Amino acid sequence: MNPPAAALDETQELQYNLALTVPGMPITTGAWPSRAEAARRRHPPLADLAYGTHPRARLDLFRATAPRGTFLFIHGGFWRARSKDEFSWIAEPFLDAGYSVALPSYPLCPQTPFAAIAPAIRAAFTHLYRALLSPAERARIVVSGHSAGGYLAADLLGVDWTAQGLPAAPFHGVLPVSGVFDLVPLLATSINADLQLTPEEAARLSLHRTPARFPAQIALAVGGAETEGFRQQSAAMAEGWRALDPVLITVPDANHFDILDALATPGMALHEAARALLDAGPA
Repeated sequence: MNPPAAALDETQELQYNLALTVPGMPITTGAWPSRAEAARRRHPPLADLAYGTHPRARLDLFRATAPRGTFLFIHGGFWRARSKDEFSWIAEPFLDAGYSVALPSYPLCPQTPFAAIAPAIRAAFTHLYRALLSPAERARIVVSGHSAGGYLAADLLGVDWTAQGLPAAPFHGVLPVSGVFDLVPLLATSINADLQLTPEEAARLSLHRTPARFPAQIALAVGGAETEGFRQQSAAMAEGWRALDPVLITVPDANHFDILDALATPGMALHEAARALLDAGPA
């Protein structure tokens, strides 16, 4: 049985329903598939590698020629849309810098319960680390993600990896971009029609008060043109991780979608922050 719908809060709807606040959203996101296809032609990945039995439990691995580490990027879509296949273009500048890039897809709401999505990404990372990455690719790993993917990236810092047979700290850097970590505000939005979160689940599965299980270098990024709700999400997560001295990056004039161009463009502050995390790894 679905949880009873909360009354729609127009203020929260404007904070998180981006179709209402980003006029250029269809143009920006509509270009992603063709950009991704072009990137795959230039750099064919190991594609659709299964990490589980679900049809969407697949990942692509773009392997650098002489890898120095790995950048893992988890797509967004409010846990209910999109796939790895739209974001291959993000891999190219990291490949050029000598880093392999992994992009997983994952099951989506409402077909899959929200609570099952983070475990799917944990399984993706476990399979990637155990079965796919070379020692050189495991030497430096940074986990990143956009929007819902930012939540999923942050979740990986709270996992007991030794229970999965991995090192206690299998990656050293985390970079959520425009992440959503506190789920409670979503209860009174139209987004929850698909997420189907109850108040109890939203509180239990929120991350902004969840401590990290191991040390890592952390940067959180948000666009200067994003809503106050998204800016506050990253600020609250930075506060929750304050013991690890996180860096909070505001990308001037960037909205929730074109901020990814800043991530994938060498010379822009967000890309350079990602590179700094990778380059500062333990190897």
